[in-house]
Amino acid sequence: MGNPPRRPMEVVSDVLMERVLPLVIARASHSVLHPEAWGLVELLLMGAVTQIGLELYRQGVPFAFRSWPKLPARGKHLDEFASIDRQFIVFSQLAIVVMTFHYLQFMLTSPNVLWKLEELTVANVCVALPLFFVIYDAFYAPFHRALHHHRVYAFVHKHHHRQVVPTRGNTDAINVHPFEFIMGEYNHVLAVYLVSRFVLPVHALSCVLFLVFGGALATLNHTRLDCNFLRIPFTKVPIFAVRAHDTHHAVPNSNYGQYTMLWDYAMGTYRAHPQDLQVSKDKVG
Repeated sequence: MGNPPRRPMEVVSDVLMERVLPLVIARASHSVLHPEAWGLVELLLMGAVTQIGLELYRQGVPFAFRSWPKLPARGKHLDEFASIDRQFIVFSQLAIVVMTFHYLQFMLTSPNVLWKLEELTVANVCVALPLFFVIYDAFYAPFHRALHHHRVYAFVHKHHHRQVVPTRGNTDAINVHPFEFIMGEYNHVLAVYLVSRFVLPVHALSCVLFLVFGGALATLNHTRLDCNFLRIPFTKVPIFAVRAHDTHHAVPNSNYGQYTMLWDYAMGTYRAHPQDLQVSKDKVG
């Protein structure tokens, strides 16, 4: 007697396990070993991952920090997006895919980015990570300030300031002119390169955390959630505070840093939020 006929699902399962899965593993192994040869498959995979990440930022970050108090509005909210807003947001969503693609390529090809678990140390993660943010804003804050120069403001950065009262988190954060967005995104690659090349070799974990935390902080900056973390020693200037970026949207010629107010403090462009000023007055009183 012959073998009984196999059920369709058994056939599909065998094909997936015996033919498709080995091909996927082989392709993934080749991609890891040869990142310089990445192509359309890796780009599409990166696209799926980044879009999931953006959705997590939109939904997850406000939810995770929902217990923080909300800042009062300091102007008129942009309730409805115009066509140009939607176009710029879509461009940013696509540009994030390409930047992440190149960011991971750099991580995999750079001799100064370590990947082995046994190579992980306090220095190449806990020291490298804050250095990434400091170096990032060392370039971004002056660049952002230059975008506010009266000769170029109307052509690039003015679009972002159509929203005086950010509320949509990541959606408001990426609603920027394409030139500005590309410069800001690839500045992450520059920060990792400079720290890993001239300060200390870094672990891949710190590079991943840089992108993850950076996206979360940029999202928070465009909510009304009054989150703040640490202060510059011996000053009242926050290292990170949503109210600092909220002040930038209300008073554009101030608080140019994305992740830290350190460089605004150095440039003399830091401006305290009215609530900070009120607290100071109350203490004096």
